[in-house]
Amino acid sequence: MEGEIPRGTKVGSYVVDSFLGRGGMGVVYRAFHPRLDRWAAIKLLPPFQTSTDARERFEREARAIARLRHRHILTVFDFGEFAGQPYMVVEYMPNGSLAERMPKAPLTPAQALTLLRPLGEALDYAHQQGVLHRDVKPANVFLDSELQPVLADFGLARLVGEQSLTASGMISGTPTHISPEQTMGKPLDAKSDLYSLAIIGFQLLTAKLPFEGEGMLDLLYAHVHTDAPSPTSLNPSLPPEIDAVILRALAKAPGDRFDSAAEMMGALEAAAAGRVDERKPRPPVTVETVAEAPEPAPAPIAAAPTGPPPARRRWPWAVAGAAALLIGAGAGYAYLPRGLAGAVPTPAASQSPGASPTATAAARTIKVEPPSPLKMGSPITVTGRGLDPHQNAGAGVLQAALVHPISGSLTVQPDGAFSVDGTVPSDLAPGPASLVACNLDSTGKSDLSKCIQLTVSVVR
Repeated sequence: MEGEIPRGTKVGSYVVDSFLGRGGMGVVYRAFHPRLDRWAAIKLLPPFQTSTDARERFEREARAIARLRHRHILTVFDFGEFAGQPYMVVEYMPNGSLAERMPKAPLTPAQALTLLRPLGEALDYAHQQGVLHRDVKPANVFLDSELQPVLADFGLARLVGEQSLTASGMISGTPTHISPEQTMGKPLDAKSDLYSLAIIGFQLLTAKLPFEGEGMLDLLYAHVHTDAPSPTSLNPSLPPEIDAVILRALAKAPGDRFDSAAEMMGALEAAAAGRVDERKPRPPVTVETVAEAPEPAPAPIAAAPTGPPPARRRWPWAVAGAAALLIGAGAGYAYLPRGLAGAVPTPAASQSPGASPTATAAARTIKVEPPSPLKMGSPITVTGRGLDPHQNAGAGVLQAALVHPISGSLTVQPDGAFSVDGTVPSDLAPGPASLVACNLDSTGKSDLSKCIQLTVSVVR
């Protein structure tokens, strides 16, 4: 594969043996330390991730994991720089990820607990150390040599007290496992991670995801507005007491969920035995609420203009939260029931009250000429229908959790039709992306109910 480090290359004290995989925020290799006689995994920041923000995210992950010492959390051995790119050396997990081994048939509660209990212990510990993971999903759970689960990939983790590295209004996470408050860009606490853990529990017990949709925006909408089905409706062999536990863990409001993973596991163990856990819950884990700092929205990677940018240039950073593409997204997409293809309809309930009657959810479309693949730096025309003519709007290309604005002013007609002539941003990376058009509120922010999205690919 182009850009791969050849076998035998020395990275720090480790010798590269083989390529393992890549994601939005890391390229991973299997490597060996001759003097320590130890195998490890080396994760390097991809060459195209050259921005200061990307490097800070990568280094933040190393710091987040390095401060944690737990049996079920991946251990960091080393950190350094190779050929100008930062890297970290972590434990090598020989049995792959839970995503690769996700059972095709439902597990019994006892079997599910053998995986959920250790992960819950790891999360409670991380929360006690002031670390929120923010991307708990099967692809970030690895299995060690004893097939014990190990929580990894703290690329989205937040060390409590650190300043936000994302723009105001931006969120990150994986659409299949993201919490409602994370979807809406609200302040987060430990209960957001516990919600994601409950999604994994639902998968293990039913062999299905609780929320599905035609595309990413519908999926995110479901987390916020749609009640999860009862596990017993999908797996009647489960004890009926399981329903109350899982549905409480998946409550929309964080205050209605369990206070800790230990409390959740205790309730699940009791439900598996056909009883209700009546033990007094432990005091909740105290973790400072982490909100996206209300800092000025950063400019695109290109040179930042002086003074506050106009709303047309500010909106892409806000809409990144609404569309919520993920960092390290490769494995996460496997759980989407269908990839985005063509225009993504938005649920009718999300129609803006002030929208034109003709700009209905059914009429929400977007297309680009010339069609995908989009060539960086080339002129394009984006057209569509379904935006609110009473609000400002913008268009851009969403990739690796950032929206890169399309130059030009997007105009919305009274009937909801829109168009913009511009240029494909030159600071993209070759590969998959999404073309988005969104309405903006008075602060320049958007939400998922106002975004229209089209899957495209980008080439040089």
